[in-house]
Amino acid sequence: MIEGMKKTFIAGTGGVEAHIRVKLSGTTVITAGDEEDADGVTEFAAAEGENVTVRLINAGGTIECVAAGAVSAGASIYAAAAGKVEAAGTSVKGKAIDEATADGDVIECLLTA
Repeated sequence: MIEGMKKTFIAGTGGVEAHIRVKLSGTTVITAGDEEDADGVTEFAAAEGENVTVRLINAGGTIECVAAGAVSAGASIYAAAAGKVEAAGTSVKGKAIDEATADGDVIECLLTA
């Protein structure tokens, strides 16, 4: 058993970008898709087969995420395509702590899934 806020995984098919939501796929992590739950958020980009540090969703605290567009501070956030977060959707995944003004902005979030 490992206790902690972060765990190292192997980046799966296509690799992963920094600050994106990822999910487990066998023994690797892959980018979580639109409206999919995530297991964590990457700290750095990693090519397929490389080690990548993932901050786990269930660890508590806040996490830096890539926004898919404008998001107001304090707004509910939802899972977007490419592992990003957005201001609209069908299932709340957390709250934005910071404001995003454009696609690609990295914002602090409190994630629940």
